[in-house]
Amino acid sequence: MASIWLLYEIGTLNHAMQAKLNGAPDGSLAYKMNVIPDIYIAAIITSALSLTTIGGMLFPRASKEDRAFLAVLVLLMLPMNALAFHCVRMPIDAWLSTLLGESSALYQFIYCLYAPFTEEPAKLWPLLIPWIYSRIGSRNLVSVAFAIGLGFGVGEAWTVAGLLSKSPEIAMYPWYMLGGYIGERMLVCVMHAAFTGVALYFIIKRKAVITGLLSAMLLHFIGNFPIFLAQKNLFSIGANAWMVILQIWVLAYLFLSGFILAYLAYGKQWIHKLLKMKCPECGNIYQRPILWFNVNLFHKCYERCPYCKHWHLVNNLPP
Repeated sequence: MASIWLLYEIGTLNHAMQAKLNGAPDGSLAYKMNVIPDIYIAAIITSALSLTTIGGMLFPRASKEDRAFLAVLVLLMLPMNALAFHCVRMPIDAWLSTLLGESSALYQFIYCLYAPFTEEPAKLWPLLIPWIYSRIGSRNLVSVAFAIGLGFGVGEAWTVAGLLSKSPEIAMYPWYMLGGYIGERMLVCVMHAAFTGVALYFIIKRKAVITGLLSAMLLHFIGNFPIFLAQKNLFSIGANAWMVILQIWVLAYLFLSGFILAYLAYGKQWIHKLLKMKCPECGNIYQRPILWFNVNLFHKCYERCPYCKHWHLVNNLPP
């Protein structure tokens, strides 16, 4: 998944740090370049938060027989983004950039296709292993998607960190100024899970491998395409306006990803559960509050029953 933060937030950080750099003693920048860049500290934080938050919801809800299986998938996915990037994407890019020229409009459009066409197959290759394929079914399809998305997303965070560490500008930033990177990389784990979930739905339930792969690629491309438009400065609205648009787009796409995963897991039951709730105390079914105020703990919600007038902590997701 392409990095919106990489494209735009760097400019904001540059502006914030310029005064410090202008007044810094000679050699201070060189000193920062000689130590481990703080982007790696941000990557460690991203990995820890992703594994504890997403993994903390994934593994406790999984059946005991699936937990080791899901852990294997997470581990298998960790190196896949780096392998897809360095062993597939970069050689293709070197050939195409020479053939078409980096300023070519065709090359710039094809560049948008790199991530969908290299990363989606990289996430699905474990299905070629009979032991893995045979263990995936309707009951654990979304859990498998989350495990693959989590492992791949954490691995991608380190790939991006490695690329950013080579930048003299990024190397001088303290890790606590890299919050955009941390937040974006965590969200990308969920988006990768949604792409993979759609692919698994068609491959496992419909036995349509090509349709599943192309559907995942299409979703991935749709998620990245606004970045291409921002790079071209469509409508000539400027970088700041596009930054706002892209931030809104990321949040909207995150909600779409969550809806896709919830629908794959629970179907219409999840939507009904979100709108209606049975009070765990008095047993009455009531209309839940407005959605925006309802999902206040993501998977749980603290809300008041209009019949017994008592507050309860209820699940937003069916068991």
